Amino acid sequence: MPPDPPLSVLGATALSVAACRATESARIDAWFHDELAQHVLAAAIAPPAVSRGLVRWVAVRTRFLDELVVEAVADGIRQVVIVGAGLDARAYRLALPRDLTVFEIDHAEVLALKQRLLDELELMSECRRRVAVADLVTDDWLPLLTDTGWVPAQPTVWVAEGLLVYLNHEERTQLLTQLSSASAIGSVLGATLSTRTDNLAHPLWHPAATADPEQWLAQCGWQATVQTMAEASAAFGRPIPPPFDTSTKGRLVRAVR
Repeated sequence: MPPDPPLSVLGATALSVAACRATESARIDAWFHDELAQHVLAAAIAPPAVSRGLVRWVAVRTRFLDELVVEAVADGIRQVVIVGAGLDARAYRLALPRDLTVFEIDHAEVLALKQRLLDELELMSECRRRVAVADLVTDDWLPLLTDTGWVPAQPTVWVAEGLLVYLNHEERTQLLTQLSSASAIGSVLGATLSTRTDNLAHPLWHPAATADPEQWLAQCGWQATVQTMAEASAAFGRPIPPPFDTSTKGRLVRAVR
């Protein structure tokens, strides 16, 4: 089999996240086990080195969004859309019902790599899974999503994990407003924000500068509550030790339409 083509700078971030999830999966007290992420390492697809802080951040946000999805599904929502899906494996990791559909949106290069890895593992999901190839900033992607079976009139769980930091303020405001406008009442949004300003050398890094993220989200059409990474990790029973507790800049968003 020919080697996969090199991923773009944005696409390569999916490998870093997979490395973090694989690290968490190897813990005795792991919050989740991600077989796809572990296979990325076993398949010798070399991600960039990841810091302990990034591993902690990915672990916390993954558990937070896992619980958000499971709770929304228990409340009756039957469509989950993961925007900027990367190597997300929730369709396989979570015990989702057969009558639920997980939709994943990302660039072709990422989805092609993911499909190859899924085929190698022979992973099967209990729920339905559909993919849409699109750029969330430049493409008219909502019609593409509808073509795959998404029903705008029904409530949706939107998951934007690790995505918004790669959009500038105008782009992420436009995206979240677009999601709200397209959502039926009762829809749920789970998202991550970062206020880190020590990574500005990254060509795609756009930290959230808003002083009141809940007010900003309300302007985008969402009634939201926002937690810090440290607050969520402590609530999960794993307080973040110094010096990391003073430098965690992650924010976790739970919102409803």
